[in-house]
Amino acid sequence: MKKNVLLTILFSFVPGAGQMYQGYMKRGLSQVTAFVVFIMLGAVLFPPLAIFSAIVYMYSFFDSLNLRDAIRSGIAPADEFQIDLGNVRQFTEIALKKHSVVGWGLVFVGVYGLYKNMIYPWIWDLADLFGYNNVIVNNIRNMLASLPTLAVSVIFVAAGIRLIRGSGKNHSALPEETGDDFTEFKG
Repeated sequence: MKKNVLLTILFSFVPGAGQMYQGYMKRGLSQVTAFVVFIMLGAVLFPPLAIFSAIVYMYSFFDSLNLRDAIRSGIAPADEFQIDLGNVRQFTEIALKKHSVVGWGLVFVGVYGLYKNMIYPWIWDLADLFGYNNVIVNNIRNMLASLPTLAVSVIFVAAGIRLIRGSGKNHSALPEETGDDFTEFKG
């Protein structure tokens, strides 16, 4: 069934709605779910994650219009979820095997939550108590305000050093070749 072009454009402004209007329910559900998840993660956990909702929004808008053109051209793709659930299961299995990585991630989220919801507001209470012009309170508040940036920077530096150093094995040495089809280059 041919869809109204104006309604398609209007629905395209809502992530996933343009796809659903054109009959692509799984595709639209994938996009609206991703949009809402990134907004929720940004609002509750880590505000910069909300930026990804803008990316999903733009992708969804243009995907809806491109999908309309593909349907009109007769080359429309099948309606599938845009996140392969098989890959999600595989990621879950890897995460369960690498439980220390998941554990450190949970510790990081917990420490950040404690910081954001308990420690930083406590500093503002100190400022209320001792005055906002108090040098000591202002220095403590400024130091605590920069802790998340410091923590993320330290994690990046530590991860970079770990990648540079490797896992302790000598990766630069070439393995011994013993096959008959190996010919050494004589230059």
